[in-house]
Amino acid sequence: MATNTRVIDLIVSNALSITITIVFGYYFLYVGDKEREPTFYVDPVRTIIIDQANAANAPLRLLKHNLDTIHADVASVNFYFFNQGKETIKQENVYAPIKIKVKNAEILYFKILKTAREISGIRISKDTVDNSLVINFKALEKDDGIVGQIIFEGDKDAEVTIEGGVDRVKSFRTELDTIPKIYFLIALFTFLVAAYIYLLLSKRNPKSVPKLLFFFSALPVIYLLLMLYKADWFINHKVPETLRNEQYEKQSKKKVFEVSSWFR
Repeated sequence: MATNTRVIDLIVSNALSITITIVFGYYFLYVGDKEREPTFYVDPVRTIIIDQANAANAPLRLLKHNLDTIHADVASVNFYFFNQGKETIKQENVYAPIKIKVKNAEILYFKILKTAREISGIRISKDTVDNSLVINFKALEKDDGIVGQIIFEGDKDAEVTIEGGVDRVKSFRTELDTIPKIYFLIALFTFLVAAYIYLLLSKRNPKSVPKLLFFFSALPVIYLLLMLYKADWFINHKVPETLRNEQYEKQSKKKVFEVSSWFR
């Protein structure tokens, strides 16, 4: 019986070792490779400039720059566009114009609030044909990009999207895609270690093992869920410091592992 138990322990131990080797080998061979990661993030906080429902009875006539009357709400939204990949995005890598659009709304005004590095040559212009904003640049190295503002007429919750084509990039990154994969690998690694500890200690003190297993495996899972839940985690910890607005500078100084940063 003891021999069989040792054989089982040896098989499980080897299986865990092989799994860990494969997981981290995959990370360093593929996840760690250089790649272009153009990222577009729309700030969830929007500012209402004109509430048409409240302004309807006011003795005012609101006009656009072409003297047309404004008939809908006017809102302002900030967005972030930058490259968080290790591979530089050059102008020649863009095979379809990068455009920002506001669904079922008219863009009235736009401006760049902050630029990471002027040398990147990033600029925004308006395409009046399809009511969009075109982003042009010379080259975007890692963390190069802008923070921009759009003022539009229409539904204040109108969807702001980006489209375009970049060589070797299937889609633009968003806040849900930017949690480093290494966190998931660490969580998996912790779970495997916990399983191995469970195997070794289950014969000595079976009653305490479930608590130990929960402690090792549940905490990283809970932490990942908290990162997904926090609406401003992306800005505080993923947007480059050169692009963070003043309202986030104090928050960004908090460490991601500080418990106090989750409850405020």
